[in-house]
Amino acid sequence: MFRLVIVCALIVAVLGASVKNLTRPRLDGRIVGGIAVDISEVPYQVSLQRYNSHSCGGSIISSNYILTAAHCTDQAIVSSLSVRAGSSFYSRGGVVVGVKRVIQHPLFNYNTIDYDFAILELKSPLKFSKNCNFAKLPKQDEQIPDGTMLMVSGWGNTQNAQESRDQLRAAKVPKYNDKACNDAYKGFGGITDRMICAGVLKGGKDACQGDSGGPLTWDGVVVGVVSWGYGCAKPRYPGVYSRVSAVRDWIKESVDV
Repeated sequence: MFRLVIVCALIVAVLGASVKNLTRPRLDGRIVGGIAVDISEVPYQVSLQRYNSHSCGGSIISSNYILTAAHCTDQAIVSSLSVRAGSSFYSRGGVVVGVKRVIQHPLFNYNTIDYDFAILELKSPLKFSKNCNFAKLPKQDEQIPDGTMLMVSGWGNTQNAQESRDQLRAAKVPKYNDKACNDAYKGFGGITDRMICAGVLKGGKDACQGDSGGPLTWDGVVVGVVSWGYGCAKPRYPGVYSRVSAVRDWIKESVDV
């Protein structure tokens, strides 16, 4: 099963190796401090499935296209992929549609997780309703002020036996200062201009990470794609997301949305 999203990587460095050769830690796919939500509150959220098992999250950007993370689809067999849309549960309800084509960002780097974007073309268009609709996209290079409250959602593990991951969960996190985030992850090579961070300095219940590939949104606009980070809700280690505004032109050139 393709489970890159739940790996909490151990970093093994050879003595004398440079920082740029260190592997970035993958997300463990947990949402901490979030609440269960109905799909009607985040109708753009989908479950990306591999061989009919939940693998990653994704965002509807048109009736035919889903935005997700490139590391979720890298080297995947296209015929094994499908998405479940319009349901609060990754295992039932809504509609399941097969994936026709995967468009990976040509500059995606698996080691640095830079340009972590992929677009899925569906075999048949989705029918929009209150439970299934598209997220808006930001303008190219649009900036978000530090402290802006953003929302992340997904079906990741919760670190709490009383909180089921079967139903969609969401949490709100503030946009983290880019320099502070870069400093926090300096030991892992820092962040690039294609990345945006969100989380709380002290960590805990207000900080969260959703399933890789899932949406980070601001007032219905998908501004980030869940990408990587160290652990989950750890103090001084915010979640790192792929910055959608950095590739807005590429998305339009690829699928004209």
